[in-house]
Amino acid sequence: MERTAIPAALPPVRGDDMNKCIMEMPSYTYAQKADKLLRSKGIPCEVKRRSTGCGYVLHVHTDCRTAAAVLDRHGIPFVLREHGSSP
Repeated sequence: MERTAIPAALPPVRGDDMNKCIMEMPSYTYAQKADKLLRSKGIPCEVKRRSTGCGYVLHVHTDCRTAAAVLDRHGIPFVLREHGSSP
């Protein structure tokens, strides 16, 4: 599974705004491992089924760069699908 580069210009977290990114996971097992790992590091996230097709995604509710770096360090594969500020 090929990773998508995370843009350097993600919006900063200010006030009540949260960055949010959606990472496509290659399997339910990897999604669960990523969820457990990120939560252990204090990074809020949740596993969901993809809205179309089969598979799972991880919704990360914090800085995407931090979450991606943690997953990379632990060898957990993912593809970044969406990022940006949530309303």
